[in-house]
Amino acid sequence: MNWHDWSYIWSQIFTVVEYGLLGASYLAKNRKAVVLLDIASMSCGIIAFIFLGADLGMAMSIIILLANFYYLWDEHKHSAKERAKLHVRDYVVLAVVLTGILVVTILTYDGPLSLLSVAATVLYEISIWQKSTKIYKLLGIPVAFCWMTYNGFVQSIFGVVCEAVMFITSISGYVRELQAEKRKKSRRRKK
Repeated sequence: MNWHDWSYIWSQIFTVVEYGLLGASYLAKNRKAVVLLDIASMSCGIIAFIFLGADLGMAMSIIILLANFYYLWDEHKHSAKERAKLHVRDYVVLAVVLTGILVVTILTYDGPLSLLSVAATVLYEISIWQKSTKIYKLLGIPVAFCWMTYNGFVQSIFGVVCEAVMFITSISGYVRELQAEKRKKSRRRKK
């Protein structure tokens, strides 16, 4: 086997680990768990994209990783009551992240299909930024579709397969969230 073959094999191994962690994030019940699982997932994704030579996908994963460190800090620094509302700092962070996405996209653009990773990253950032696990899980559906298509573009077989599983997992997580919300409302009515 040559280096290219080994590189591809390692990319696929890291892809499977990445998506296992990401799948767990869609089933997590609180934002802190979502962020911790996403940090681990994005770290594996960065390594996978390095092995694949997918510069824009790697760059988007780095942006997500850096933003997740801010969200993790926010979870530790501010009380649940403070985090429940959006503050000026949250809008500033979102603006910085979206600007970073734009700059990195310009620097690493690799054709129209590579923009799927950009769309997925923008939707993801909006989903986790706004602090609602319900919206996070809902937006996980188009995010999964965009990443699945991008993985096809960069010829990551396990990326496509795993993202198809993520697509199903995100739908399942969203349905579970809706069911929990419905049960909660039902209990309130009974009281």
